[in-house]
Amino acid sequence: MKEQRTNPRRRVNETIEIIDTNTGERLGYLVNISVGGLMLLSDIAVSPNQLFQLRMIPPSQAAETTAIEFGAECLWVQDTEDESPCWAGFQIIDISEQGTSQILQLMADWTE
Repeated sequence: MKEQRTNPRRRVNETIEIIDTNTGERLGYLVNISVGGLMLLSDIAVSPNQLFQLRMIPPSQAAETTAIEFGAECLWVQDTEDESPCWAGFQIIDISEQGTSQILQLMADWTE
């Protein structure tokens, strides 16, 4: 399969929750991320083409002021065998320059 990503991605080496800011509920846990998108293991059912406003707060930067907020669209979903969590891929569609810088800094800190 040909790689379609335009931005390099990094696997997460911390436990990072992704919060749906519209509901305040945890959407899932971050698996990998780039400045253009992310994959997570979702706790709840999501659907392709669904839009979200998301927040992540890396544990190593737990102060609320370091939260990274962004808009994202779910591009694909792959259910797991027991159908509880699912793998989901998202494209980041709206993020501030500061948020992008924060993601790049996190990626620089993580090993591949």
